[in-house]
Amino acid sequence: MLVRRWQWLGVGLLVLLTGCAKFPSQPGVGVSKDRLVFTLTYAAPLDPRFFYFIAIDDDGNPLTGPMPSLTDPWGNGWAALPRQADLDPSTGKPRQGPNLSHFVEIRVSAPGIGQALVYRVTNPTLENYRQEPLGSPLELTFLQPNQVRVTLDMRQLWLSPQPIPERIEVNFISVDELRLDPNDNTPRQGFDGLGVSGNEFISIPLTSNQTFPTNPAFNPEPTTAGDARIEALDLIGWQVQVLRSP
Repeated sequence: MLVRRWQWLGVGLLVLLTGCAKFPSQPGVGVSKDRLVFTLTYAAPLDPRFFYFIAIDDDGNPLTGPMPSLTDPWGNGWAALPRQADLDPSTGKPRQGPNLSHFVEIRVSAPGIGQALVYRVTNPTLENYRQEPLGSPLELTFLQPNQVRVTLDMRQLWLSPQPIPERIEVNFISVDELRLDPNDNTPRQGFDGLGVSGNEFISIPLTSNQTFPTNPAFNPEPTTAGDARIEALDLIGWQVQVLRSP
């Protein structure tokens, strides 16, 4: 399992957009200046038939993080989830393997057009999975039909006075379908995530302004197409910017 550290520029409110959009330089009422900005590039335009997720784990353990579900049990249909038996009784969290605390779902209605929703996972286990919507991100922009930028307000994810975590684990998961049938044990074919296997989530520190990847050597994702069977799911580039208020 590969763990990397990266930081973000800003993410927070969901909007329906075509082309390029900008958010105000001064945040509005209730919007913080602590932001995460994710920019994702695919080998082909994002496809309305498919599902795209920015997956986050904030438990502070670099051995756990978001992973795609590639065979049964299917988790929530796209992300692998820990079993109740995998949790450490002293912390209530898994010691290693898959985990999920928040995610952004990008919904494409046509090439270059779509919207996004932010969710908090209130129970990440297979047996008792629960999620709740947090609304739209601060910005959703299709820079190109195959490139999307999402900006999050950190305080949408971690409400004040809850502290913003020192780091998060992140993966960018795309799948051709949501698999929910417990009787379907056919391995998933259409998917992508960080790394050749899709399981190489990255660890991103949130303590200061930074942009990731800081160096190509710290990028687990191939930058040329071909590690995914479907081009519209094939992630070929990503950037995370972390913006912290003074």
